[in-house]
Amino acid sequence: MATIPSILPAGNPTVHYARLYGALEGYAVQTAAGLVFVDHDQHIYALDASHAAGLSLLAPVSGVERANVLAALAQCAAQG
Repeated sequence: MATIPSILPAGNPTVHYARLYGALEGYAVQTAAGLVFVDHDQHIYALDASHAAGLSLLAPVSGVERANVLAALAQCAAQG
């Protein structure tokens, strides 16, 4: 698992509430670049297959909250 400076949310990425390894809560986002996890402090982690196994998807995120998660990803991409 690596913190990455930029992820470009292309198309219509899916966003879910998620829990990583049963402890870290945040959002799972499936982007064109792959699966990422965004915690509540807006740290972004690229998940490979071994780390994705520790991810529990809880419920889809929609509306303003989904837009905020995608905006955080876009802001990170702009800074990269």
